[in-house]
Amino acid sequence: MDGDQDEMAGPGVLAVPELEWEQARLRAGVIGRLAEHDPVGLAAVDEAAVELGISRRRVYVLLERYRQGSGLVTDLVPRRSDGGKGGGRLAEPVEQIIRELVRQRYLTRQKRSIASLHREITRACAVQGLPAPARNTVAARIARMNPVEVGRRREGAESVRPLQSAGDEVPVVESILDQVQIDHTVIDLIVVDDRDRQPIGRPYLTVAIDVCSRCLVGMVVTLEPPSAVSVGLCLAHAAGDKRPWLERLGIDAAWPMSGKPKALYVDNAREFKSEALTRGCDQHGISLDYRPLAGRITAGPSSGSSARPCNRSTSCRGPRSRIQSSVGRTTPRRWPR
Repeated sequence: MDGDQDEMAGPGVLAVPELEWEQARLRAGVIGRLAEHDPVGLAAVDEAAVELGISRRRVYVLLERYRQGSGLVTDLVPRRSDGGKGGGRLAEPVEQIIRELVRQRYLTRQKRSIASLHREITRACAVQGLPAPARNTVAARIARMNPVEVGRRREGAESVRPLQSAGDEVPVVESILDQVQIDHTVIDLIVVDDRDRQPIGRPYLTVAIDVCSRCLVGMVVTLEPPSAVSVGLCLAHAAGDKRPWLERLGIDAAWPMSGKPKALYVDNAREFKSEALTRGCDQHGISLDYRPLAGRITAGPSSGSSARPCNRSTSCRGPRSRIQSSVGRTTPRRWPR
């Protein structure tokens, strides 16, 4: 008997207002697709939030309600509220107008202002005989949205690149030498000849860094621009024993890191796509993983924070950036044409 009462107390299909039913039906279509995946990635949640005009947190609430329910549209019918602390909640039809106009007018490349959006919401509410929300209320609804998605819709993908990670999950590198990154940089000094002290050029530093331990496993300094030769020399230095090399230089230090890497992570420079390097890696069972091109960053072994140790190690940050250089800028200044 109690079970019959609970069933009767639930939201009846015919008792739900038309606007609420349509909203629940749309939500069920989007949330139902998310519920098929476990776990659900952030990118999919953000896409659903933009499609439904709600916040990321609200998507997770609806997803949990859908999974705990029967997988029906009625599971997502808006629940009645007394307004919570302070009261003053907006009616659902007004919320629906805000969501639709935010999606149709604000999240566009026209970059409409909040004031302009609020005027349109006020007109739409007046047409339907509904009380118009305050401008601060509209601004609060926008502030709850994911800033990455808002920026992507209004400014483009490049504008939100600093705000987002490269993918849903940072790939895990579990062991030493599972992935080694190689990159080059120009050293801030000029080599001169030993007789006339005439400048010869700036040397290039090529380094190999183990992603798991963040240790420098190999390096090579050359006066020639980066090439397949310098990459090969750096790999040979990474794989070999460093003790004879240190003794030859008269350096009393320990450098125990050495070994053949399982995978190399590199950028798309020509020297990393040479036939010599690709065939050499094939010969020794080393997989090559390239950095995604601009605008094509996705989740995977070449994305996430593990894709940046070489850039951090070869950049002019940290204590050595305080060393005064007599050379000047490493890269030439680019003047506008």
